[in-house]
Amino acid sequence: MRSKPLSKRLFLVIGAAYVLCLFMSGTAISQQGTWTGEIANSITLYKSLYPASNFEPYNAQLTLVQEAVAKGDNKGVRTEMRKWFKMLRKRAHGIEGIAADELLNVAVMVTPLKQYNISVPRR
Repeated sequence: MRSKPLSKRLFLVIGAAYVLCLFMSGTAISQQGTWTGEIANSITLYKSLYPASNFEPYNAQLTLVQEAVAKGDNKGVRTEMRKWFKMLRKRAHGIEGIAADELLNVAVMVTPLKQYNISVPRR
């Protein structure tokens, strides 16, 4: 019987850690309970797992998305989330590849893509 490749095992461990952190986290983020809050929680998690990666540009971009959501600016949400997805796809600002993939997966799961007519860029 073959063992699972290291990348799959790492994916499972990181995924389990993410779920555990979500359930055990008692800290409140101002957007907690919203889809942007879930993404912010994920950034916080991956920032702790990959301290050498630069997550600040991702936080800054997510802040623009949160501001557009607060204003009810659907076009702004769409524009800023597309930029955020492109940053992840390009591994912009020196982010670790696994962290970028995981953040992208979380964002695709929680973002109301149809509501805002957001398309996720391909690689």
